Amino acid sequence: MKEKAILGGIWTLIAALGLFASISLPAAEGQELKKVRIGYPAFSLTFLTFFVAKDAGIFKRNGLDVDLVQLAGAVQTSALVAGEIDYLTGITGPLVAAARGLPFKGIMITHDRPLFWVIANPEIRRVEDLIGKTVAVDRLATLQDIVARDLIKRKGLNPEKVTFIQTGSVSNSVQALSQGSVAAALLSLPHNVIMTQKGYRDLASATEFNMRAASGGIATREVKLKQEPAQVKAVLRATFETMDFNRREKSWMISYIQNKWKLTPAVAEEAYRYWLQGLTNDGKIPLKDLQGTYDQAYASQLIPTPVTVKDVMDYTLLDEVLKEKR
Repeated sequence: MKEKAILGGIWTLIAALGLFASISLPAAEGQELKKVRIGYPAFSLTFLTFFVAKDAGIFKRNGLDVDLVQLAGAVQTSALVAGEIDYLTGITGPLVAAARGLPFKGIMITHDRPLFWVIANPEIRRVEDLIGKTVAVDRLATLQDIVARDLIKRKGLNPEKVTFIQTGSVSNSVQALSQGSVAAALLSLPHNVIMTQKGYRDLASATEFNMRAASGGIATREVKLKQEPAQVKAVLRATFETMDFNRREKSWMISYIQNKWKLTPAVAEEAYRYWLQGLTNDGKIPLKDLQGTYDQAYASQLIPTPVTVKDVMDYTLLDEVLKEKR
């Protein structure tokens, strides 16, 4: 009943904006919806496209009855291996797992900009003030950890002089920062905006250096690609349709972000502006750019084995969907 009430509020908002007719179209008549479970690692704007695809009915219009399931840490890849979920939207974890021999493939990149900020307590005025102090990330040896170390290094400080701890989620990192348990934390949208408005200090950001990496995307099991290509393509088509909607319907998106994350209109608009910068056009990131992220992670001993990205990314079905779109 609670979920129905939430969705009812969203549909009311859509209707008020005059967009109901354009996005609430039903699936094709007589079409049976395919049950699909998609995992996401955090309640972050990085995965906004998938939240919108479900709440605006775009998944259903493409014949999919989608459950979005939040899964943290290693539970994500374990659930994918067991078939408890069909797809993962946190792309880094499954790609590293694939390099370790698990049968996963990355099939799409929705965001090619890591939307992360190093946010510090007000008394921390520059990156050098972090020497000997603790910085929170959601999990060690993940994209967050890689970006946090890279940002600190780009600001002129050896990351070995900082202690990194994992909190398990961005929300936990925010709490640790608020309580003074850590000197700084790597935060994603919209948490960085909220904390800086409270007086916390923005020390460095991925946008500042125009960093490029796969921060959002879709991964699945290899067997899914072989046995259910039609379903995979339906997921890809729905995602592309949602990404087009993301760009086109600015007012709707800002209102949605405001309501879902309980933000002020100004914070929601700023978060949307930052988020939109990283949305890919073709669902891809050049493999050489993605390779650089994992080479850096291996060199920093954050992952135990080298990752050959061309062996763990498969754009075959994505290319077929792109061809259909032309």
